[in-house]
Amino acid sequence: MRWTSIVLSLLIAASGLLGSRTLTRVDQDLRVMYAEYTMAATDLGHVNGELIRYRTSVIRAVEADTRDDFQRIAVSLPQKRERIDRAIARFVKASNGTLSGKGMDARELMELKAVQDKLEKYVASSQYTIQLMEKRWQTSSRAEAQRLRDEAELNAAKDAGAKFIDVALELNRLLEVVAEIAGEVRKEADRTLRVATIMLISVSLALAVLVLIVPAGKPGVMT
Repeated sequence: MRWTSIVLSLLIAASGLLGSRTLTRVDQDLRVMYAEYTMAATDLGHVNGELIRYRTSVIRAVEADTRDDFQRIAVSLPQKRERIDRAIARFVKASNGTLSGKGMDARELMELKAVQDKLEKYVASSQYTIQLMEKRWQTSSRAEAQRLRDEAELNAAKDAGAKFIDVALELNRLLEVVAEIAGEVRKEADRTLRVATIMLISVSLALAVLVLIVPAGKPGVMT
């Protein structure tokens, strides 16, 4: 009887230790997932910020009063585009680093591709604006220079402007998808945590009952 009680006590201790480690691991996973999806959302915010800075620079280039000012602004645009690409790359890395182990969700991939496609169209339109301004500063004809500037302003406002809005809206949709997936992952993790807790309590109760039943079922030898 003594050895039976000892074995049952060891089983209770082992189940408690194992259950505690399981609950701790699930809790840590929840924290990591929260951090990863927060980082992904933050990176999307950086993409939007860099995109706004890029468009602001294009508009400033159109409005530049001197050729030197125009060239100083225009030469910075490739660097700003690189920062946009780096922010997108950080988002992809953060999304692929989630604990699901499945990489980026299909919904994220679809929205990300839409963002990249619309971004390429916007950048191409903005580059056309810059090309018009380059011609404007190269011509010696005042009338031609004014025509080119007017065309550049029109393109920046209408064509590039509409494409800029398209990119911004697509970024918002991607952010909504990220938030939706993060909510689903959180619910799944919470469900796992509840199941692990219930299993731990059930095993502990079962072993506790055995401790009480086994000695009663096998009385000791009377002297």
